[in-house]
Amino acid sequence: MTTVSALQQRWHTTVAPLLPEPDATWQQLATLYSEPHRHYHTLDHVAACLKWLDHYRHLADDPLTVELALWAHDVVYDPRASDNEARSADWFAEHFASSTLTKDQKNRVHTLILATIHPHPPTDMDMALLQDIDLGILGSDAELYDCYEVWIRQEYAFVSEEAFGEGRRAVLQGFLDSQVIYHTLALREKLELPARNNLSRTLVKLRG
Repeated sequence: MTTVSALQQRWHTTVAPLLPEPDATWQQLATLYSEPHRHYHTLDHVAACLKWLDHYRHLADDPLTVELALWAHDVVYDPRASDNEARSADWFAEHFASSTLTKDQKNRVHTLILATIHPHPPTDMDMALLQDIDLGILGSDAELYDCYEVWIRQEYAFVSEEAFGEGRRAVLQGFLDSQVIYHTLALREKLELPARNNLSRTLVKLRG
C-alpha cells in the first residue's frame, strides 16, 4: 500500500468521523503536502510521524489531539516564510471549525501545532511527545539522515550554498547545544545519541 493510500485509509478511519466534509478536507491537505517544492515536508513525513505516534501512543494523555496536530503541523510550508507553523495552525482552525471536536480540543491542537516551532521546552507530556516525534528524523540511521539533509537542501534550492551552509550550521548547532534534544524518556533513550552523532557528523561536513 502506498503512503498516500495508507494515509487516506487512516484519515477515513480516524479523522473523517469528526468532519462534515472529510473528503474535501483530505483532498486539500493531500494537495498541499504534495506541492512540488516539498522534498521532506511531505505526506511521507506525516506517515513517519504517525508511525512514531502509534508506537508511543500509550504516553499521550490525549492521543487524538496529538494525532490531529501531526496531520496538520506542516500543511502550510513555504521555505521562504517564517510563519508556516502559525499558518498551519490557522488552517486547522478553519477546516475543523465545524468538526465535532470540543472547543478545548480545537484550541489544544492549535497550541500543539505552534509547539512544532520548538520555541521553548514542552510544558506537558503531549507537547513533549509531539515535539520529539517531529524531530524523530534527527535520530534515524545515518543513511536516512543523509537523505533528510539532501531533501532539506532541495527545499532551499533558492538559497546560495554559502548562505545555506551558514544557516544550516546554526540550526544544527542549536540542537547540539540543547541540554536534551528529546524530552520524553522513551525517545531520548532511543534517539538522543544517534541524533547527536548525525548532527556532529553533518556539522563536520558543512564546515569542511
